[in-house]
Amino acid sequence: MAAGLLLTAFVLGKIGEKDVSEALTFGGRLAGATFVFSAAVELIAAIAAFDYLGKRRWIYSGAAVLIGVLIALALNTLLLYLQITAGEITGHAWIWPTVLLWSFWALWKLNPRQVWRQSPHPKRVATGAVVAALVSVGNLVYSRVYTPYATFVSMDIVVKFGKPQLNTEHTVLYLPMNVTAKNNGRVPLYILGTLYEVYGRSANFTEKARGMTEWKGDILAGHDAERNAEIRGRELISFGAITKGDGGSWLDPGDSLAEDKILSIPTNSQFDSIEGSAQTMVMRKDRATLSSDYLASGGTESWDDQLAHSENAPEWVAIEPGDEYLRYQGRLYYSNEILNVTHRPRYVTLWWVTHKPSDRKSEEDTYLTATISLKGEEGRELSAGDTDEISESYGLLQISTGEARESFEALVNPPTE
Repeated sequence: MAAGLLLTAFVLGKIGEKDVSEALTFGGRLAGATFVFSAAVELIAAIAAFDYLGKRRWIYSGAAVLIGVLIALALNTLLLYLQITAGEITGHAWIWPTVLLWSFWALWKLNPRQVWRQSPHPKRVATGAVVAALVSVGNLVYSRVYTPYATFVSMDIVVKFGKPQLNTEHTVLYLPMNVTAKNNGRVPLYILGTLYEVYGRSANFTEKARGMTEWKGDILAGHDAERNAEIRGRELISFGAITKGDGGSWLDPGDSLAEDKILSIPTNSQFDSIEGSAQTMVMRKDRATLSSDYLASGGTESWDDQLAHSENAPEWVAIEPGDEYLRYQGRLYYSNEILNVTHRPRYVTLWWVTHKPSDRKSEEDTYLTATISLKGEEGRELSAGDTDEISESYGLLQISTGEARESFEALVNPPTE
């Protein structure tokens, strides 16, 4: 009988010790403290079992064993429930049904009615057992369902163009650009990846007003509908990370990251405007912990050592086969150890894709996309329900900024003051 109590004490103590110091929410740490307390009760019950099955010198030994068995029964029932609802097999999955069966056997062996009669204060013993079980179960349930929904993510990304300059030959336009991302909320955020992009837009001006038919064509092509401008397309001028090596870092509330860029654009370019934007993929730091191997991975390229394309991205990631990408991946640890032992490990995968169209049906493009999945399933396209669940469970979000736009003519030939 002592063996089952010792096994329960070891498992509860291991889970509780980790959650007390590392759980990401107050509920998780409270559940961890309860598990540590429950582990201590189980250890006392295991010691009492030797006395109860022996000479019974301690009048409370039977009650102590019974309380330990009831706690083991309650917690392992819930852990088994979490394991079943997760629908996954983990290395700990065998423990919950094993201890559960042992608990029923121990109750039969103990004969609770006889224990109550032998106890000098049966009502107190019963109350203690019920309170201990309810506190343990309540904190476990609270840890499982608690998510800080009341605190929302708030992040701003701002792109600004500075004062342009020309080289001495007036053949190159140097355009300063500042990109700033700031965490304005109260939730720390992992920065999985950042991207800025600058396009040169080409358009034909027409004196005759364009009608609904032309506007429909603009909308289908992904352009703004304009009365006197026919958009011919956009060319990608520059793109990159806001700051090098920011992937896998995080921003605490109030923190920001910023970078100044200098764009070099030939003055004879046939652009009517220059457009700049930025985006970042973030994940809430209070929902999961990102392992250090995300940074250490260095990214996996879609090209070989000779810079030739060697691997296609999954269909849901790329616009068309042949698009190039960088892929970053790292393991996630759940917000508390209870979830870690009842769920299989998840991995976050970030794709940084660059699209170079093979025809004129689409424009050059670069973008970020990410998923959270089991190992080896990062290429599987998620349903809308899966996407919503990931966003809700981990706070995985893509945040973009509005475009900064400047007239190319005004940049090359600024008005004299």
